[in-house]
Amino acid sequence: MKMKLLFSTSILVLLFACKKDNPQLGPAPTAADAAFTYTPSASNANIIEFTANNPDLQCLWDFGNGTKAKGTSVSSPYPYAGTYTVKLTVFSSGGSKSSTQEVTIAQDNLGLLNNPIFIMLTGGINGPGYKTWVIDSTVNGHMGVGPDPVSPLGNTPEWWAAGPLDKAGAGLYGDQYVFHLNGFKFDMINHGDVYVHNSLSANFPGSFQNLGDFTAPYADQMNESWTLLESADTTITISNNAFMGFYTGVHTYKILDITDSTLFLQYKHHAGGFNWYLRLKSE
Repeated sequence: MKMKLLFSTSILVLLFACKKDNPQLGPAPTAADAAFTYTPSASNANIIEFTANNPDLQCLWDFGNGTKAKGTSVSSPYPYAGTYTVKLTVFSSGGSKSSTQEVTIAQDNLGLLNNPIFIMLTGGINGPGYKTWVIDSTVNGHMGVGPDPVSPLGNTPEWWAAGPLDKAGAGLYGDQYVFHLNGFKFDMINHGDVYVHNSLSANFPGSFQNLGDFTAPYADQMNESWTLLESADTTITISNNAFMGFYTGVHTYKILDITDSTLFLQYKHHAGGFNWYLRLKSE
């Protein structure tokens, strides 16, 4: 029996941030501002590419397939045939405006589900439909930092690598990161606190210095989404306020290595100049 899956901002969803996170004061958006175009991807007719008419406004998309995204230029996969109503809402300081169009997909393309990374991250459609990951805190280098760009030594935390349980009590170990296949949802279960870089502590009320950086109260982030982009670098992007591991102000993680039970990630620092590293294991 074919099981239809609702999709979140995931399978090969390409996200590019709008140019302005904080629009200038001005009039409310017009119908022309909310207009958009779309076209099937040249590589796959079941992947539709969307472009907002006005790149200077904040953009929120609802693809009609259970997925949402933010950005001026985005794309979404449609593994199942059907007609989908796509809605774009644009925002400025003066208000918002929406428009809709219908997208018709002629035939199923379930091959979009047979991505090995999806299977390793979530267990696949033949498994429970989700997989939980935690920091592999007892191994050397489960977190660390090196230069950006990388040195001739390659993708390795050459400047500093945590030893086993180095950050015990920081609000880092035991946090759970759950990747769902159905809906491509993401749950960040952090048990009340997180560990953040000292330069970001002001963004986390109640944070306090701990083991070199800051521990901060933080609520679980449930029903977020994860996005996979496969290109020269394969990356995972976590939506909104969810993230993984030691927080450095970014939400996109480069996959350096993945197996059914291990995940090795590299991610940036919000101010540049650093590559951070994170090793996870499946529960």
